[in-house]
Amino acid sequence: MDNNKLDKIIKPIKNPIHKSDLMFTMINHAIEKFKKEYGGFDLTPDFQRGHVWVYDQKKLYIENILKGVVTPGGLTIQFNCPNFELDKNSDSDLPDGFQCIDGLQRLTAVKEFIKGQIFPFGLHLEDLRGSKYDIRSVKYKISINVYDFQYKKDLLEHYITLNAGGTPHSKEEIDRIRNMINELKGEDQYQGINP
Repeated sequence: MDNNKLDKIIKPIKNPIHKSDLMFTMINHAIEKFKKEYGGFDLTPDFQRGHVWVYDQKKLYIENILKGVVTPGGLTIQFNCPNFELDKNSDSDLPDGFQCIDGLQRLTAVKEFIKGQIFPFGLHLEDLRGSKYDIRSVKYKISINVYDFQYKKDLLEHYITLNAGGTPHSKEEIDRIRNMINELKGEDQYQGINP
């Protein structure tokens, strides 16, 4: 089968038109710059599910970043900006500026951590200063992928492709693994990670 026929069946996702890495300490500055230069920055467009992570989930995410558990994919945030290359289609039905497609929960957790609102392992940002866990280090960064979808239909199809099909672990599944750890350690209650 030729590539064109396969593309129609597989429907590969579009590649981002821009990729960059931002150190944690530069995130807020970059957001303000994007907002000003491109006409807006919307973290919660109408298709986003909103802020759904509770404090403990954000804390766990930051703890896992510090432990080195989170892979680069888990530190990638995807945005759409139809006017990113300044050649927005005249009939585009999307607003100018950035809209968050994927990574709202992760970005929010990092932003709150930077503000000193999340305390991984019970530690404050100042406790990490000067250590190998200092967030000013270049090793703590998020990756930004920018797309230039011009039409909401295409943007929503991309969103569905990214978000459909996964199954989160239930509390019962996590508790089952905790019990296995307890048995191996000979303890009554696992004191590790909370979901």
